[in-house]
Amino acid sequence: MKQMQPPLQQPIGFWTARAGEAIRTRTQSRLADVAVSQPEWWVLHQLSLHTAGMGEREMLATIGPNATDEIIAQAIDDAISKGWVERADGALTSTAAGRERFAVAADVQRELNAERRQGISDADYATTIEVLQRTIRNVGGDAWHW
Repeated sequence: MKQMQPPLQQPIGFWTARAGEAIRTRTQSRLADVAVSQPEWWVLHQLSLHTAGMGEREMLATIGPNATDEIIAQAIDDAISKGWVERADGALTSTAAGRERFAVAADVQRELNAERRQGISDADYATTIEVLQRTIRNVGGDAWHW
C-alpha cells in the first residue's frame, strides 16, 4: 500500500466526498435489495415522522438538500403508484403498505448504520458530525439535517 500523508495534511473535502460516495452506493444497493429507492426511503421516513400527513411543499423543503425537487417529486409519485403513499387534500400520508415497506427499509438502515459505525465510538461519531457541520458553516453552507 502507498504511504499517505498524515491526516492533518490531507484535504477534508476529498475524504467527505469519498465517504459520501461510499455510503450512498452501499445504501442504495441495500435498499434496492428490498425494492426501495433512496428517494422513496426519504419520503417514507418523513411520513413516519409526520403520521398525520405532510404537505408536498413541506416534503420537498425538508428533503431538498438530498436531491433535486424533480427527483423527490418522482419518488413521491412512485410511492403513490406502489400504494405506499396517498395524496389527498394537499397532504401526503403513508398507507398500511407504506408503513410496512418503511419498517423493512428501516431495518436495512439500522443494519447499515451499525456497519458504518464499526470501531467508531459514539464520542468520535458525534465529534465527526460536529466537525463536518462546523466545516460547512465555515465555508458558508447550511449545516442542517432533520
